[in-house]
Amino acid sequence: MLKKLLLLIVILIVFYGVSIFMLPQVASTIDNLIGKPWLSDTLRWKKEMIDGAITDIPSINEVKSGALDLKEKFVDGVDATKNTIDDIRSGAQKAEETYNEAKETYDELKETFDETKEIFNQAGEKLEQIQWVVESVTELTGSGS
Repeated sequence: MLKKLLLLIVILIVFYGVSIFMLPQVASTIDNLIGKPWLSDTLRWKKEMIDGAITDIPSINEVKSGALDLKEKFVDGVDATKNTIDDIRSGAQKAEETYNEAKETYDELKETFDETKEIFNQAGEKLEQIQWVVESVTELTGSGS
């Protein structure tokens, strides 16, 4: 008796499963009887989702095309990055050259300033020597006052 009852339940479940897709009206009526009016619609929607996922597998050519497009975008990105790095490197070299030129100019100006300072110091010493000689001559001749 238990086997017959289990067999009857299995038959009803199979009938309900088939009716969901083959006889949607009957399945909706059964849904209303068991108090779950959304059950067959949900099962049909999930089956459609699974069918769509299975049938929407891209072909080999689509995968190759997508891979080639991705490769081209990657190569373009690498080229753009390389160009940017080259531009930055060029700007850095120009800045280094400008710095070196400015440093050379500064060094030359400093050297000229040091030489000029030395000349003024020597001229000052000569003036002091001349002044000492003038004072010495003035003292010797007594014509200072």
